[in-house]
Formats: sequence, structure tokens, C-alpha cells
Amino acid sequence: MPRDYKSRANPPTKKRGAIPGWVWFIVGLLAGLFFSGLAWLKLLPAERQGAVEPSARRAPAKEEREVRGESDTPPKPVYEFYTILPEMEVVVPEPEPVPEPGAAPKSAANIESPREIQSLSERYMLQMGSFRKYADADRLKASLALVGIQAEIQKVKIDNGETFHRVRAGPYTQEKVKLLNAKLKQNRINSLMIKLK
Repeated sequence: MPRDYKSRANPPTKKRGAIPGWVWFIVGLLAGLFFSGLAWLKLLPAERQGAVEPSARRAPAKEEREVRGESDTPPKPVYEFYTILPEMEVVVPEPEPVPEPGAAPKSAANIESPREIQSLSERYMLQMGSFRKYADADRLKASLALVGIQAEIQKVKIDNGETFHRVRAGPYTQEKVKLLNAKLKQNRINSLMIKLK
């Protein structure tokens, strides 16, 4: 008869001195944190590394700057647009009210003062907007065409290299500008009247 050898097999024995899995996990986590901390310190910018140093080491550098006449405060920015903008365009205040429709139009024969003669010779532009994107300027130009105002898009480069697209119409006389301003206000379009030099 056959014999059963299964029962004689050695039962599995626990190894003594084996390290549990959770200990390996903690050791690996600590090693990873250590190496990532070293990498972080290595990759810090130089100015941030200087901020980590104790203040006792930085004091001589501050004294050296004071000897050279430098201060801790950054220099104030210089704004040039106060001088540039007044030279570029003249903005005219709101026009006087439009005369009644029954009143006679002004011509050279019924003008009484030299100021009125000068106002007939003055020319104005209307600027309805200024955009960085050409598509926005083109959209405004199309809406102005629906109102009945023929506008053009003027490409302008500013000193810092930026490009703007101005939507302008004109030149017009002062009376025509008043009429167009009223039409634009009815259609909720803002405009700026610019006096040509």
C-alpha cells in the first residue's frame, strides 16, 4: 500500500530576525525626504540661499552698501507718459449744444467774431477705441459701419514696442463732430474728439 508523505513535510518555520514591512516603509520614506531636502538646498537660487544665512554674516554687506552710499530702498520708477502724452494729441472738452434745426447755418457772411471764423477752419478727428488686437478694432469698425460712420483702423507702435490699433473717423468740422457724437451716444458707443494741429 502507498504511503502518505504529506504529513511528514516540515511545517513552515518563522525566520527569526526578519524585519517587518512597515519598518522598511519608514526607512525608505526618511531616506527619500533626506535626498529631496538635499536636492532642494542644491537647487535654491543664490539670493534665497543668502536669506537662509544668519543675520550676523549679512551685517558687513549692509555696512559696505552704506559706505558706498547705496540704500536699501529700491529706486523710484520714472514715468515718462506725463511728458509724452501732452505732445501727441489734444483732447477737446464736450462740444457746445447743437443749435436748433430752425436756426440759419453759419456761413462766412453771417459770422461775427474771429473766434467763429477760426472754429470753421479747425478740423477734428473722432477716436472710438484703441485695441491691442486687430480683430477687436475690426469688430468696432464694422459696428460703426452699421451706424453709418466710415472709420479706419490706424496701427500705432508705442515707445515700449507694443502695437495698438486705433479706430478713427474724420477729419470733420466742429458741427459735423457734434452730430456724429450725438449719433454715437444714441448707439452707446464712446468717442473721443481730437483736435488736429
